[in-house]
Amino acid sequence: MDELIVIVLDAVVGGVILWLAAKITSVDLALSETFVAAAGAAAVSLVPTVGWVLSILVLFVLLKKFSRASIWPDIILMVIVSRLVSFVALMALGGLR
Repeated sequence: MDELIVIVLDAVVGGVILWLAAKITSVDLALSETFVAAAGAAAVSLVPTVGWVLSILVLFVLLKKFSRASIWPDIILMVIVSRLVSFVALMALGGLR
């Protein structure tokens, strides 16, 4: 049950942040597509040992499929921007404690 909550939260938060990063980097993606990509990556990340590497691959494959954008620079920059926004948001939330 805990894993399901983690996947849902990761899909929602990750999907919104990916959508914002897509807007920043001018990649044409719908919010629902970013939710699906984030949920797929979150689900695969639960695989022991290699899950984090597989989740990155799944994320890139799904984003490529949904956006039809080029991997470099569009999708790679979008993922980098989304991870930076996530980091800043988490640091801001951590500072509120």
